[in-house]
Amino acid sequence: MPNVLDYLEWRGDLTFAQSPLNEVDNLVFCLLSYVDLDGIVPGIPRQGRISLRAAAAEYFLTHPDTPPRSLGLIIPADILTLFRRAARAPRYREIELTGYVNRVSEKRECQFSALTFHLPGEEVFVAFRGTDDTIVGWKEDLNLSIMEEIPSQRMAIDYLDALDLPPDTAITVGGHSKGGNLAVWGVLHAQEAIRRRIRAVYSNDGPGFYEGTTHSEAYQALRPHIHLLLPEDSLVGLLLEQEETYRVVKSNRRGLYQHDGLSWEVLGGSFLTAQELSPVGLRNKTVLRDRIYAMPIPRRREAVRLLFTLLEATGAKTLTQLYSAKAHSAINLLKAYRTLSETDRFAVRDLWNELFSGEGDTSVSIPPSDSKPCPCKGKVRMEFLPFFTP
Repeated sequence: MPNVLDYLEWRGDLTFAQSPLNEVDNLVFCLLSYVDLDGIVPGIPRQGRISLRAAAAEYFLTHPDTPPRSLGLIIPADILTLFRRAARAPRYREIELTGYVNRVSEKRECQFSALTFHLPGEEVFVAFRGTDDTIVGWKEDLNLSIMEEIPSQRMAIDYLDALDLPPDTAITVGGHSKGGNLAVWGVLHAQEAIRRRIRAVYSNDGPGFYEGTTHSEAYQALRPHIHLLLPEDSLVGLLLEQEETYRVVKSNRRGLYQHDGLSWEVLGGSFLTAQELSPVGLRNKTVLRDRIYAMPIPRRREAVRLLFTLLEATGAKTLTQLYSAKAHSAINLLKAYRTLSETDRFAVRDLWNELFSGEGDTSVSIPPSDSKPCPCKGKVRMEFLPFFTP
């Protein structure tokens, strides 16, 4: 079935005057935010702009794709194909980019990146990047379950508040994966001058929030503008407290690989949708709520500490390093486990038993990837997947 890349080929000649900004455009912008545009797109304070066509020309001049470049273990390399095609498409090529930010701090346990697209007329799209290849980015994702506000959420608010736009500018905000969470959170807490100009907020398979957020008065006021899109087998989009009003998108992949937005099926300017989550998605939803998020906050906090004590002991800074031939995950994690104190080793075993105890088989088969081998072969316990998946 056709996907976002096909959308660019079929409808990339239509201007925004002919066909206004839609949900597929939203995903295009959110996926392009994964590209490293440091030194190419002006940052903050926003000093000038560069067209998408010019940004792509400079990027591919300084980043030759022979041999093929990798954006990391979990980020599809085809995003660079998307970038190249968007730069050729009349619909996108003259869009101006500015406000590129990319901050990663192990000390603050923070990974944040954002980009602003200026569309023709008085309209902008702000895209927040999802989790990248860094271990610290994944740790911040897990901190979503134990902190009322993580550093990236605060940065998303500050980024939106710093927008310097004419009063009549319409603002759409979006993100994929953690970026979807940042988009909603940022708008939710932005200044009134920003909130009243929001046209839509897109969370593309983005995780939910700390307890109580979706029931707040501010969230309910914003709710008509929020578009939560989940693939049929969603796992990431069901993490944490999530509202029930979402649309289910069809994907040409299965299982965890549906998190890849390039797999989402497109018809015209919209996604093909299903009536409800698949049996896999419904099972994920049940397991997450009954097993993981039934844990008291102190227990979750201890689980996060133990997991990243193990990961940091491997010496890996990125997922690519963690799963590389020289740092095979199972071997390195076992070595790291042996370096833990006796108290922590007992705590890890207790947590494992707590997660994997219960009636019946709570595992799920992860199908092989169409583009690269999955580091997890065979059966993967669903209860443990949230520790590796935002």
